[in-house]
Amino acid sequence: GMRMLKPRELFNAQGFRPDYIIDRDPWGRPITTTAATLMVGNSVPPPVARALAEANLMPAEPERLAA
Repeated sequence: GMRMLKPRELFNAQGFRPDYIIDRDPWGRPITTTAATLMVGNSVPPPVARALAEANLMPAEPERLAA
């Protein structure tokens, strides 16, 4: 049979950086493999989030943000 992908493989496949923390919560408590797998299934991949943000910026806004 086929093996299940590990959470790190799932996050990497969605475009998360390799150093993105997936094994503990914001308070440093460990997260189970099951919880990490559920979180990746409920995530918005960074490349998609970036594309949405860029598509919704008005043309004048990038210059204003860089100032």
